[in-house]
Amino acid sequence: MQAGGLFSPSEYTAALLMHVRSQVTGAPPASALELGTGSGVVLALMLAMGAKRALGVDIEATAVEATRELLRQEGLADRAQVVQGDLWAACGVERFDLIATNLPQFAAAHIEGDGRLPTWSVGGADGRKVVDQFLVGLPLHLNPDGVALMTHNSFIDVAKTQDMLASLGLQARVIYTASALLSEQKIASLNPAVLARFTGCGVHHLGGHWFADFNIVEIRW
Repeated sequence: MQAGGLFSPSEYTAALLMHVRSQVTGAPPASALELGTGSGVVLALMLAMGAKRALGVDIEATAVEATRELLRQEGLADRAQVVQGDLWAACGVERFDLIATNLPQFAAAHIEGDGRLPTWSVGGADGRKVVDQFLVGLPLHLNPDGVALMTHNSFIDVAKTQDMLASLGLQARVIYTASALLSEQKIASLNPAVLARFTGCGVHHLGGHWFADFNIVEIRW
């Protein structure tokens, strides 16, 4: 299933890959982490770019196995550990130089019939259920000179994320913005209050199609 279906990388993953690549321009990170490995391509890239050790975490056993298989195929498995777990609970007290994540953050209680697992999309009524857990735990796991990169839908409020991180001693800036096509299933499931608030400024309707803006956010101390 790795090349298609559940494990097809999305536009979000592609953007995250581009910016992970741009971060490693000098010495490779000594340690790297991906939370929510999915297909495993982001973790594989961090290792291919020279990370000395890497940890991948996903709540779904099928994603863990897909990631392990990709790393074996690419000859990268000897420097990586891939575990099933829920966000930071699987990381112990480890800190990392480079952290990347594409978390479930769609503002919906459930999405019917989009072919994805609920844990890959659904972020609760405002989309922030999992994102906020990530932000709260980040200061305990990011090295002093480290960087974290996360995908971030515009309609879950970037300013709120920046304020939350500032209260934790971290700073966040948007380094990239793009738009992704929303499926019929997703637009039908999107919280109506969120849709009303962000239509025209993060969610766009053109020619019968719906698009959502998303960002790559860079986080540092």
